[in-house]
Amino acid sequence: MIHRNIYRRRIIVMSEEYLRRKLRTLSKKYSMEIISTLFRGDKKYVSQLSKELYMPYATVQQRVNELENMGLVKCFKTLDLTSRRPIKEVELINFQIILSPRTISQMVTSEQSNDSFKIGVGRRKEEAREPT
Repeated sequence: MIHRNIYRRRIIVMSEEYLRRKLRTLSKKYSMEIISTLFRGDKKYVSQLSKELYMPYATVQQRVNELENMGLVKCFKTLDLTSRRPIKEVELINFQIILSPRTISQMVTSEQSNDSFKIGVGRRKEEAREPT
């Protein structure tokens, strides 16, 4: 019996508008900085991000909410033990967006026909066995 690894591409049907909103969120000022900071560390509070990035708290909170709505980060509400106030903890979700000339062409074509299109979002490893 022979074992071999097969990488199968996982396909997600994503509307052109959803992809545009996700890219728009990432292109907003400070979104990439927040993602980069979360990538380098573990979960962080919104106040920690604000201090580390020298950004206003309200701006960080707004960007984090936008990133959460697009499924790029995950937020947890906890209680600060000293002040007894609710605080928001932010965690990065591993994601991948493949943007190629083909994807852009599909976006433009679907914009004209108002359809959704398929986008490859990575590969999933599967183990297959050949028949004996």
